[in-house]
Amino acid sequence: MNELMESEAFTIGIATGINLYQNKIITAHDRKEPVKIGDELFYFQTGRERLAEMMNKILQ
Repeated sequence: MNELMESEAFTIGIATGINLYQNKIITAHDRKEPVKIGDELFYFQTGRERLAEMMNKILQ
């Protein structure tokens, strides 16, 4: 029974950690801020934003 409770606690911890990082990425996207991974900065776009950017480059 103890192993089952430890396994459940581990699973809940992993799910919580994933949820926290997901919220961090969504917040950064909404604010148009980068997410720093290692020494690099990453910006996230929706498919619609990426398509609009590509269309603007083509039409210029």
